[in-house]
Amino acid sequence: MSDTSSSTWRTAYVSALFERDAVKLALRIAETSAAITERLNGLIEIGRPEHEALEVAKQALRSLKAQQVDAMVGETLEP
Repeated sequence: MSDTSSSTWRTAYVSALFERDAVKLALRIAETSAAITERLNGLIEIGRPEHEALEVAKQALRSLKAQQVDAMVGETLEP
């Protein structure tokens, strides 16, 4: 768990979770998704706990993205 491929996606994920700026959040989500994909496609073996954490992170990112879209749609619908 101490290898850099694991810490890269985790660091990006935490940054996305705590980002409050909408523009930066979209960037953080994209960066995190790319880091997760890179980790999943990498050569270093992924243990079960990390694989489960990756799945949780992917779901959380989908939720963040949906919330962001909902917020943007709400802003455009306001008079």
